[in-house]
Amino acid sequence: MTTQATTRAVAHPFGRRRPAPVRAPVRVAVRVAVRVALAGVLLLAPAACTAAPPSPAAVPPAVPPDTKQLPTSDGPANAICTVRSSFAPSSAPPQAVLGRGPGEGLVVGVDLSDATMSHWNAESQQFEGFNIDLVLAVARAIWPGEADPRKRIVFKVVPPGQGAFAMLEANHPDRVDFIATSLTASCERAKQVIFSNDYLDSGQTVLVRRKDGRPDGLPEYAGLEQLGGRRICAAAQTTSLAMIVGYRTASGRRPVPVQAAHAIDCLVMLRQGQVDGVSTDENILLGFTQMATDTALVTEPPPNNDPFCRYHDGRWPCTWFTDEPHAFAFARDNPDSLALARFVNHVLESMRASKLWATAHKRWLAHHPDRGMPTPGPSVTSWPPG
Repeated sequence: MTTQATTRAVAHPFGRRRPAPVRAPVRVAVRVAVRVALAGVLLLAPAACTAAPPSPAAVPPAVPPDTKQLPTSDGPANAICTVRSSFAPSSAPPQAVLGRGPGEGLVVGVDLSDATMSHWNAESQQFEGFNIDLVLAVARAIWPGEADPRKRIVFKVVPPGQGAFAMLEANHPDRVDFIATSLTASCERAKQVIFSNDYLDSGQTVLVRRKDGRPDGLPEYAGLEQLGGRRICAAAQTTSLAMIVGYRTASGRRPVPVQAAHAIDCLVMLRQGQVDGVSTDENILLGFTQMATDTALVTEPPPNNDPFCRYHDGRWPCTWFTDEPHAFAFARDNPDSLALARFVNHVLESMRASKLWATAHKRWLAHHPDRGMPTPGPSVTSWPPG
């Protein structure tokens, strides 16, 4: 299937206009989940009808399933221990994957509705995004003679965060070779999975409604500090949710954590007035601003967040309140997974030299304020890293 690539204008977080990434056609076999339809409705919904909370007299809008309000925590805020080291790269193709035939090649777990990183394009019937471009590079490197590397990939939709880790287990009916969602490489998660080298630096921030629903309107709340006592939604089993549960504003007021099954559910609830903010990594939230132009990122940095802005390029004020290195996840204690992880690290390094990473970043994340392709830390020889 072929389509014409197009460019359209979408809202900049600070009210300026910017071109959306050009999306070229891709091809893949996949089992499509129910949230595709939900995201499609969201894209078509008029912005003005969801820009403000419903009146008390109105029938309340439906709440997505598996949504609940959580208690706050007395644990330390901003306490994510991050991992920026992996095993040394290896150019040896992973034999366990190499020997598979077409249609049963590389099995990769992806997100369904992350507009910048990986999403299902119902028009072209394929997955697209920054993570997808990186996965395609891995497939090309394993099967360099294959004209269409998508024929060698099976994409499977996985839950967000560490909820996907079960699908790495050998006895799982929908087992995947690795997970290519927007995963933060944390020390706690490294006890469960092997991480590749960091392939994208980001930070957690907040998406809110625009005051009047207009694409150039100001954010309803300037920053996280104004959201004390307000409902902030994040996906279950993610570091994003853990950070909201433990966050304290400078005044001592805490946000009210709301857990949803998926971040796209949070976006729906934001537009329906059921929550006041959505919090996750900026690379994901930038995609949400493209899907819903009546939303915007907050613009006011939280106090004392300089340690979390080390990898921010300073194009606009840094509103990050965490450090979020992104990495692919592989099964632990599995020689085949270790060989694949080392090969993926080799492909990432090759993408640095060939500028393919920069090309993919410009296409999907041109407005994400990171400092470029991360430099790997010293290679490790055991896992988890010490």
